[in-house]
Amino acid sequence: MSTAFTNFAGRSASWAVLGLLAGLYAAQSVTGSMVQTALPVVLRDASMPLDQIGYLAVLFLPWALKFLWAPLIDRFLSERSWILLCQSGIILCFLAATALPPQTHMAALAAVLLVMGVFAATQDIATDSLAVRASDAETRGLASGASTAGAYLGFLIGGGLWLVVYQHAGWTVSMAAMAGFVCLLTIPVFLCSNLAGPRMRAASTAQAVGFRKTIRNRALMYGLAFLVVYQIGLRMGSALTGPYLVDKGIALDTIGLLRGAGGAVAGFIASSLGALLVQAAGSTRSIVIAAILNALLLLALAATEFTGVATPTLALGILLVQVGAAAFSFVALYAAMMNWCNPEQTATDFAALQSIDAILAIGASSVAGVLGNAFGYGWLFAASALFILAAIVLAPRTLGASAKASQNFALPEKVSEP
Repeated sequence: MSTAFTNFAGRSASWAVLGLLAGLYAAQSVTGSMVQTALPVVLRDASMPLDQIGYLAVLFLPWALKFLWAPLIDRFLSERSWILLCQSGIILCFLAATALPPQTHMAALAAVLLVMGVFAATQDIATDSLAVRASDAETRGLASGASTAGAYLGFLIGGGLWLVVYQHAGWTVSMAAMAGFVCLLTIPVFLCSNLAGPRMRAASTAQAVGFRKTIRNRALMYGLAFLVVYQIGLRMGSALTGPYLVDKGIALDTIGLLRGAGGAVAGFIASSLGALLVQAAGSTRSIVIAAILNALLLLALAATEFTGVATPTLALGILLVQVGAAAFSFVALYAAMMNWCNPEQTATDFAALQSIDAILAIGASSVAGVLGNAFGYGWLFAASALFILAAIVLAPRTLGASAKASQNFALPEKVSEP
C-alpha cells in the first residue's frame, strides 16, 4: 500500500489514494449531513419547536469561518498529522455524544457538535491541501471526483443510514456506529506515511503564508471572478427545490427519499463519471459543459412553470437529473480550484475559495427566497439560468486567464515538513 501512496505522490493516479481521499471526504461530510438533514428530523419527532431547530445553523459556522485558521495547516505539521488529529477528535466527539440524547441534553450536545464541526472543517482544510499536493493538472479530475463522490457517500450515511440506525437501535448505538465508521476510515491514514511529497515552499518564505499572498494570486483572482457569477446562479437555482416540490403536492416522505438516498446515489454516480470526463476533456472545458447542462435544466424548469405543464413527476425527474448535473459541476470546478492554488499555501488558498463559496450559498439562498416569493418559481429558475449563462460568456476570459496565470507559479525548493 505504501508503494501506491508513493506513486500517487509522484503524480501517478493511484486508485488506493483516490479511495483514501473519498473516505476522508466521506468522514468529514458525515457530521455536516447528520446535523443538516437527520438531526432536525429527530428533534422534530421529539416535538421541538421549529424556531429552536433553526438555531442548528450556528453549527455550520466552522465551515464558513475555516479560512481564519487555514494558514496554520500550511505553517505547522503535515496534512497527515492534522488529519489524524481531527479524525481522532471527531471520533471522541461522537463517543461523547452517546451520553447526550437531544431530548434531555440538547445544550451539551450542541456544544459537542460545534467542537466536532471545528474538527471536521479543519480536516477538510488538510484533506483539500493533500488532494492538491498529491495530484497535478493531469490527475486532478480524478482527485476532485473522488472527493465529491466521497462527500455524497458521507451524506448518504450521515443523512440517511444514521436515521435508520437511530430508529431501530436508539441514540447511543447510532452515535457509536458513526464513531466506528470514522474510525475505520482513519486506519488507512494511520498506516501510510507517504501521502504526498514535501510542501513546495522556499525556506526564505516559509513564514510568508497568509491571505496577502492569496490576494496576489492572479490565477485564483481570475478564477474567483467566474466562481462568483456561476455559483450565484447554481446556488439560487437549487436553494428552493425542496419547497418547490412541496408546492407541487409531493408527499414529504417521497421528497425525503428522492432528495436523500436518490440524490446521494445520483450525485455519487455523476461525480464518478464526471471525474473521467474532466480527465479526458480538462477542467475548463468540463466546467463549460456542466454549466450548459445546468442552465438548460433550469430553463426547462422555468419553461414548465411558464407553460403550466410542471407535473409532480416531471418536476421530480428534472430535479433528480439536476442533482447529478450539479455534482458533475462540483467535480469540474473543484479540479480547476486545485489548479488556482499557490503550491506554497494550498490549504490557505483552497480554504479561502471554499469559504467564499459558502458565503455565496448563504447569500444566494436568501435572494432566491425573495425572488421566489415575489415573482414565482418560473422567474427564479430563469434568473438562475441567466447567471449561469453569463458565467459561460465570461469563461473564456476568466478561466483562460486563470489557467495561464497558474502556469507561472514559482516552484521553489522543497523543504521538509515538521
